[in-house]
Amino acid sequence: MDKQKLYGRWNFWEEIIGYPMMIYYWAVKRERIQKMLSKRIERAQQKAGKIILTEKMKNEFLIRYEKLDNFFSFHFKDIDASRNHNFEEKIQYCLDQYRKESTKHFNSSNLMKLQGNFLTGAETTLFLYFALESKTKREIRLSDIMIGNDSSKIFIAFLKDKKFIDENHNLLVDQKSSFIRIHRFLKDNLIINPDFQDTTIIEAMENEYNTNFDKGTFSRAILVKTTDFEESIYQELSNLFSIKH
Repeated sequence: MDKQKLYGRWNFWEEIIGYPMMIYYWAVKRERIQKMLSKRIERAQQKAGKIILTEKMKNEFLIRYEKLDNFFSFHFKDIDASRNHNFEEKIQYCLDQYRKESTKHFNSSNLMKLQGNFLTGAETTLFLYFALESKTKREIRLSDIMIGNDSSKIFIAFLKDKKFIDENHNLLVDQKSSFIRIHRFLKDNLIINPDFQDTTIIEAMENEYNTNFDKGTFSRAILVKTTDFEESIYQELSNLFSIKH
């Protein structure tokens, strides 16, 4: 992360304020970071539980979650991409990263800034995380990332007609790279919301088509020159979605 953004400018007078605050937390209240984080997690859960999440809010929350840029979100989103860890393990990973970072600094102001950033970032990040998890109760799909109410339905029907997928949306073609470039074409032409990162698009594709698209394949695919067949598909999609191509 950007250290300047994380800690800001150092001022000597902050040490005067910082040490009493450290003593208050560590000596008087004896409140450790894990306990403070637990309170923020509970607060985020309670706040998320009161949200009535509409389709519009869900899409806005997904974009806000993607764009989060704080110490906690940086590490939480990183570990959240792994499907081999439960929530508690993800939280522990973030705590471990916090402790590693805290050992790099020996002045009180930076430690207090790190702590504040970590806890505030955790509450902001987890509020969106819980709101999306508890209200959608399903994995992200094409309808979540495509612009327009019927865009995903139109596109799915097109893929079925072209025998790219079967009636259950299972992928039928072997050339994943070509399939990936079709979706990239839609993103470049604002049919797939360009605010979503490639990792989110990959996740939506995996859930929609019941298959895996690793990041390496995705990254390489979008760099390859399109084939004549793909150009013909782009032209059909252009007519379907009124894209200038």
